[in-house]
Amino acid sequence: MVSYILKGGFMMWPLLACSIISVAITIDRLLFFYRISIDEKQLMSELKSAVKNHNLKNAMSVCNRHPGPVARIMLVIVENFSQDKGEIERIIERESINEIPAAEKYIMGLAIIASISTLMGFTGTVTGMIRAFADIASRGVSSPSVVASGISEALITTATGLIIAIPTIVFYHYFNYRVGRLTLEIAKCSNELLELKS
Repeated sequence: MVSYILKGGFMMWPLLACSIISVAITIDRLLFFYRISIDEKQLMSELKSAVKNHNLKNAMSVCNRHPGPVARIMLVIVENFSQDKGEIERIIERESINEIPAAEKYIMGLAIIASISTLMGFTGTVTGMIRAFADIASRGVSSPSVVASGISEALITTATGLIIAIPTIVFYHYFNYRVGRLTLEIAKCSNELLELKS
């Protein structure tokens, strides 16, 4: 591993840093979305049953048994169920502003890493080719080994940049999808609960 990094030249060190940050963000977000995942149908079935029976205390208990932003916003709705719909909708909007950014945390960092790791890989390609041509200029082309080191550096950094960027951009789009789905779940569940308000 160390020899591979050394063959790739100085650009391999910032690429290594990018890979570490990318893995750290990916693990953090995977754990976050795993922790907040709930059975939405079960939550809403229990919640609507309690609200229909005018048992708001039981409805709060249902919300507290489920983790994540959806259940927390449902809890806020139940706590303010006596207020008019307009006020509850304003409360939902305010609470969503607090919840959604927590889901979006660090995700933009993945897009940045995907972009700069690709660019750093290509920068390594350029520096490797510059080195190869400098070796030709100083020693001639008597043997392929003269340019092998520079070309090797160019190919290694290009490959490393792409190896980092491709999974990083995949996870970036996946996490954006999860944030979008979470936003829709909040809106859908909120509307379902508000429909029960007479």
